[in-house]
Amino acid sequence: MSKSTATILEPAWFTRPTCVVAADLVGKVLCRKLIDTDGTSKILRMRISETEAYIGEDDPACHSHAGTRTPRTEIMYAQGGVFYVYLTYGIHHLLNMITAAAESPESVLIRAGFLTEDSDRLLDEEAQSPDKQLTHPKQFAGPGKLTKRLQIDRELYGKPILPESNVWVEDDGCMPPISLRPRIGIDYAGDAKDWLLRYIWTDHPSLSKK
Repeated sequence: MSKSTATILEPAWFTRPTCVVAADLVGKVLCRKLIDTDGTSKILRMRISETEAYIGEDDPACHSHAGTRTPRTEIMYAQGGVFYVYLTYGIHHLLNMITAAAESPESVLIRAGFLTEDSDRLLDEEAQSPDKQLTHPKQFAGPGKLTKRLQIDRELYGKPILPESNVWVEDDGCMPPISLRPRIGIDYAGDAKDWLLRYIWTDHPSLSKK
């Protein structure tokens, strides 16, 4: 389906149970409005192929585990429908969407995706070799990669998931096959590292890991 028939997801859509949101986000289109180097407005459209659910204070892998409430994690206690962006290893920004009800500190991490055929393109990347262009299936294969390509940083922290924030999500009816996998990079989380809370577009080439 084309973007002309897409529906913009309202913040209330994200107040549903976190695992439901994480699964339903696979196949949705993450939209990022940018100003290109020639001053024109562009919208990059990345279809989401991989997410992870973080399910609150009882989840040892979640930033709010055991009621940990800090200035950085305070936004997790907001009502679903806002962004939580943080820096990991001092290098990579990670894009999270706050879910569920207020005071239920849960979120969904956006891990991977791929550029849609009807996406705008940036002048600089179109001049790159094919493997460096955003149309390559591995260009958004990882949560740090995708925020770099979409130019997302902590300025988005706490903003609503709406076009006014220049980042939003659209539903154009795509319903891909979904598989469940353990989350990645949380070996410190005990048994929680084996919980099947990573939702992937089955066998898609854009995945960060199968």
